[in-house]
Amino acid sequence: MAKKTTEKDVLIVRDEKTGEISVVAGLDADGSPKRTPAKAENAQSFLQFDRHGDVLDNFFKNFFRQCKEPSRFGFYRIAADQADHLLEVMKDLLKDPEANKEMLAPHKVDTSGYEKQVQEEQTAGKTEQTEQKQEEQPQENKKQENMEKKQEQNQNQESPQQTQGRRGYQPIDESRINWQELEDKWGVKRDDLEKSGDLTKMLNYGKSDLVKVSPKFGGEAFELDARLSFKKDGEGNVSLVPHFIRKEQKLDEYKEHKFSDEDRKNLRETGNLGRVVDLVDKETGEITPSFVSIDRKTNEITDVPASKVRIPERIGKTGITKQEQDMLRAGLPVRDKLIERNDGRKFVTTLQVNVEQRGVEFVPGTGRSPRTVQTQETKDSTSQSQRADNAAAPQREQRRNTWTNADGSIRPISKWSGVDFTEQQKADYAAGKAIKLENVTDKQGFHATMYIKFNPEKGRPYRYDTNPDNAQKVAPSNESRTQVAVNDEGKTNEATKKVKEPLQKGQTAPKDDKQQKQQDKPQKRNDKGMKM
Repeated sequence: MAKKTTEKDVLIVRDEKTGEISVVAGLDADGSPKRTPAKAENAQSFLQFDRHGDVLDNFFKNFFRQCKEPSRFGFYRIAADQADHLLEVMKDLLKDPEANKEMLAPHKVDTSGYEKQVQEEQTAGKTEQTEQKQEEQPQENKKQENMEKKQEQNQNQESPQQTQGRRGYQPIDESRINWQELEDKWGVKRDDLEKSGDLTKMLNYGKSDLVKVSPKFGGEAFELDARLSFKKDGEGNVSLVPHFIRKEQKLDEYKEHKFSDEDRKNLRETGNLGRVVDLVDKETGEITPSFVSIDRKTNEITDVPASKVRIPERIGKTGITKQEQDMLRAGLPVRDKLIERNDGRKFVTTLQVNVEQRGVEFVPGTGRSPRTVQTQETKDSTSQSQRADNAAAPQREQRRNTWTNADGSIRPISKWSGVDFTEQQKADYAAGKAIKLENVTDKQGFHATMYIKFNPEKGRPYRYDTNPDNAQKVAPSNESRTQVAVNDEGKTNEATKKVKEPLQKGQTAPKDDKQQKQQDKPQKRNDKGMKM
């Protein structure tokens, strides 16, 4: 018997109108079977049914409830582990089902029971609705008023993002909950849930906060932390679903959606997938566009159909633009949104759809005060300016190098602050001397005197208020001893004492014929003779 519980079947479906033969891969939104070609290489897409489970029953019930042309399809079951060998044989037999009726009989699925059951349910439902209308017509207005009042109370208990705008919304019927069974099985008490406020969340299809549960294994109770929710089946029965704390998810695949690297990054950083994806219901095969998030308290992967999430037009006093609404519907984050609450408080945060909220949330860790944001923006601007300065440093270095020649010598300049240099000043500057500039206009518009000299350490010319050469007087070198003695100290050199021009660097004798004639010219004698 243990072996039988693991046996799986796959369903082969024949379109009786076209004769097309396929394998069931699920159930489409309109109730028709989702089909994949009956080839062995498509085995991973085949929907497998536990031969002794309820999945097959649920599939056919949903098929007859939703499909508009159920009689169009015929179903045949084969063992999943024999599908490779039986598919081609079944395809040949199903080309003429009537002729091969006897051979197909063991595989033919009799769906008449499911069809009858669904018809009875639908008939009973219609009858009940008719009787109820006849009996309660006089009180219809009153009941409508009570229902709206109760719905309003539920909406006040939930967040506006979860409930605003819902019509026909019905919370879970608490009378369907067997509280004694839950206390015996899980150690969960109704009063405890009500006092904490978790009961209201659970009855409105949400989860409790983390609570202590005491499940029993082998007759021994273990205390564990879990979030709790209620699950309602097709019959209206309500059961408790515990969501235990899990280790970090591997995030490989969820309901036939394979996570990309970007998906994993988004889920780990924000807890939200960041986009809408198609998820497959394993029981019915139905494909539903959904949002996906990570429960931050239990590390459980959760989802909600995109159709059940409402995107608000306003949060507090802050309007949400059409573009921002479209971004949120697509699962994208709206970053750095300034929100003003109804009480006037303001903050900046990131908005994004979250499964646990069943609507738009303020992504944890992104909330900041407007002043903090402004300070950060100033820092970022300064940082960008510094990076720009660093990037421009090589250019400044290049510009600085324009003050010198390739061999390191000083490159002559012809003006400074609008004052043109004389030829002598150009030569002096290139020789590393300080040059005096007069009538330079200062920032206030007054004339000023300044000195300009090339600074070897900085690699560029510098301005001085006093002559920097006077502050650095040292003994002249041998080649300039005569020049300095005659020009600066007023002493006489016999070889050049009659020369009128100042001596130049290294000069100890007349430098040309003109100076030589000056030196050879006889000195006028005093008629009165020399004084002794």
